[in-house]
Amino acid sequence: MTSIISSGIGSGLDIAGIVQSLVAAEGQPVETRINQQEARAQSILSAYGSVKSILAELRDKLELMKSLDSFLSRTATSGNEDFFTVSAGSTALPASYALEVVQLAQAQKLTSGTFTDADAVVGTGTLTLTVGAVSSDIEIDSTNNTVSGIRDAINAAPDNPGVQATIVNADSGSYLILTAESTGAAQSITVTQSGGDGGLSALEYDPANSLTSLSETVAAADAQIRIDGFDIFSDTNTFVGAIDGVTITAVESSAGATESLSIANDPDAAKQLINDFVESYNTLIDTFDSLTAYDAEAETAAPLLGDASIRGIRDQIRRELSIAVTDLEAPFSMLSDVGVEVQLDGKLQVNDPKLSDVLGEDFQKLGELFSTTDGFAVRLYDQIEGFLNSDGIIEARTKGLEDQISGLDDERIELSERLSSLETRLFRRFNALDSLLAQLSSTSSFLTQQLDNLPGVSRSGSSG
Repeated sequence: MTSIISSGIGSGLDIAGIVQSLVAAEGQPVETRINQQEARAQSILSAYGSVKSILAELRDKLELMKSLDSFLSRTATSGNEDFFTVSAGSTALPASYALEVVQLAQAQKLTSGTFTDADAVVGTGTLTLTVGAVSSDIEIDSTNNTVSGIRDAINAAPDNPGVQATIVNADSGSYLILTAESTGAAQSITVTQSGGDGGLSALEYDPANSLTSLSETVAAADAQIRIDGFDIFSDTNTFVGAIDGVTITAVESSAGATESLSIANDPDAAKQLINDFVESYNTLIDTFDSLTAYDAEAETAAPLLGDASIRGIRDQIRRELSIAVTDLEAPFSMLSDVGVEVQLDGKLQVNDPKLSDVLGEDFQKLGELFSTTDGFAVRLYDQIEGFLNSDGIIEARTKGLEDQISGLDDERIELSERLSSLETRLFRRFNALDSLLAQLSSTSSFLTQQLDNLPGVSRSGSSG
């Protein structure tokens, strides 16, 4: 704050500079303390943000691992993908099969007789299209009674049962083509007509009632495959559940020949899960170490050195890794039993040959080591989720630091107000002093002048 009163008029002193120096001397120690405390709190808050982030990454890895399905990944192999492709889920069991694609699913196609062109008049009345159990009545009148008009009316019908109408313009004339939108024997089309001038009879197709004005150029058919001699049908070219956990997609008929279909465990996928967990865990340990380190040479401490909360989190996580899984009927119950070993620095390392042996001998049990009720992934996930949730230790510590920083902001505002008040008081005092000195100086000059004017008084140094 700057005084509006001119300073130093009577005394010649730099009152503004003196006041600013006094105010700075008063506020500097407090401001330095606030800045240091704020920097320290911000540093700790940032460190907790890093811990929270890496804990969340590890939790996400564990969320995958606590599901047994994540471990029971299978590979599915088609002997010839020109005929069929295959995929397998976790419920599929390792096995081999002989598969023949007998026939593919087909959508029925009906073709009309020849019309002069697309503008040729067919007739009027009600055209009823039925696919399976769904029917639609389409009104045909003088505004849409041509081949193209009927095509458009069918395609635009809001309750179209699943029929697409097209026109082929050949050298011999125009043909109306009706194609079922879905494959399968149950998706066959019937077309009947009523009312009008009778011209729509040229588009009827109802073989059960001997109405075949339209010709069936492609029959509605289910797909058929044969697995180890057993026939399986589907209204599409995809077969789900013909083998538990397996999806088969027919691509082309294999014309009486069989091809192999193989399902096997996928140990590489299980290894990847474990390696991802180990990598994320080791990153967490590195984070803990870097945030709690002390550099003796530089005599500097990391922000979380001696932090009891972080020490508690680290110790609890390490403790979980040393507790055996008890509800697992397997020849192993510890991570080290399956090749996930704790090193001297607290990090984990995967013994690949040992892990591979376990995967070859107890593929499912290895998954259960992590995903059973008290499996490592289940326990660690619950523990870390507890650290991270809204009432957990991380949020509580973060909230405390944020409150501390907010309190320091309040202190800074209070200090500013106090120093502003001090500056105002000092200016008043120094300006009052300056005014007094000005008065004294004026009085002194007056007295000197009066004395000089007295008879018989001469100034120093004058001759008489």
